[in-house]
Order: sequence, then structure tokens, then C-alpha cells
Amino acid sequence: MKHSKLFASALVAVTLGVSGVALAGSPADYFGKIDANADGNVSEAEFVTYKTADGKYSNEDAAAKYANLSGGDGTFTLADMEAVMKDKTKKKAEHKKK
Repeated sequence: MKHSKLFASALVAVTLGVSGVALAGSPADYFGKIDANADGNVSEAEFVTYKTADGKYSNEDAAAKYANLSGGDGTFTLADMEAVMKDKTKKKAEHKKK
């Protein structure tokens, strides 16, 4: 269980581009850091602000990443994050089988 939790946290970190320092938290912890107003939905503005804070992403790159993660519907929830994680895990498992 401990390893799967660490893997899930690492997967979220890679998916969202979180720095290695943030790996100690859960997916919900990461989501909470991005969801600045704690309304359960990460807006594009919140995501762009979070992603550009350390200077590694431009506004345009962060907005493009948000569009990809949100599925184009303009919303990104914890459930969306978990779906992305599940998809990435599935793809990684399929890749290992090859």
C-alpha cells in the first residue's frame, strides 16, 4: 500500500509538473495547493498561476497543459486528476507488457 501511494503521488507530480520536493503529499494535497479558492475546481487562472510561479512554465505552456488536463471543458476537479492518474497507470502497464 505504501508503494502504491508513493507511485500515485509521483504520477500526479509528473502529470502536473510538480517539483520533486512536493512528492511527500497525496493527490488531494496537490490538488488543494492548486485550487487556491478551495471550491473543488481548479480554474485555468489558478492552474496557470500555480504552474508559472517557479518560472519553469510560460503562461502559454501552462494554459495548454490545463486545456489538455481539463479535457477542454474548462473544469479540472480532483476526480479529473484521479482519472488522469488512472489512465497514465494503465498506459504504463500496457507499455511494460510490450
